[in-house]
Amino acid sequence: MIESIHPVFTWSQNRIFAGGNRNVILLVEWKGNMPSEHSRPSSYKVVAREIELRVWLEPHVTFKRSYGCEFEVGEGSSLLLKLGKIKTGQRKFIALEFNISTTIAGRYEALSLQWKYKKPTVERVQELPVKVLELEYTHHTQVLSETCCFHVEKHLELLKTAETIEEATTLQNEGQHSQAHEMLCRHADKLLLLAVRSGDPLLLKEAEMLYKQIGFEYQKRGKTATGN
Repeated sequence: MIESIHPVFTWSQNRIFAGGNRNVILLVEWKGNMPSEHSRPSSYKVVAREIELRVWLEPHVTFKRSYGCEFEVGEGSSLLLKLGKIKTGQRKFIALEFNISTTIAGRYEALSLQWKYKKPTVERVQELPVKVLELEYTHHTQVLSETCCFHVEKHLELLKTAETIEEATTLQNEGQHSQAHEMLCRHADKLLLLAVRSGDPLLLKEAEMLYKQIGFEYQKRGKTATGN
């Protein structure tokens, strides 16, 4: 049977230093079925709805927070993420942050994950097989200097954009305009730096969008201050 969604999981780091607690990011990507060769974007349809991702944590893994989605705490050491629907050819991303406890060197299971969804015209729930993700613990100190996987870092910062705008809007509504301005500038600068380092056009586009919003807010405040 052809599944309607195709998930991909990527750790920010595949190896963890065994000598201390570490934070890691799991980037979760899921894609709708690819469109046929002759399909037009306007004809792309919903291929899965009421998508849910259940995540079970091993004892040495602690959930810290999510980016791009909300979650419910389930029975035992589990999380339930309700992820809505997806269309033909569409790609979506969320990120989950975990703290990994110290342990002896070796390769260990960290998470078990299972997707559930419904097809557009069918009420029966479809289930994907449970996926088990592992992490490697090592005493090699070189892992302490290893950088985050760029693919994960890129999409994590893109996911943070909506959250940053929302927090800045709250600050502006509370009259804390300087703090809101600084928050937006910091995130725009980080996106731009990543874009310059990588040459990634999507990061550059997102940075430009934020800079435009910062300029718009500055102009609006100026007009309010002068009474124009």
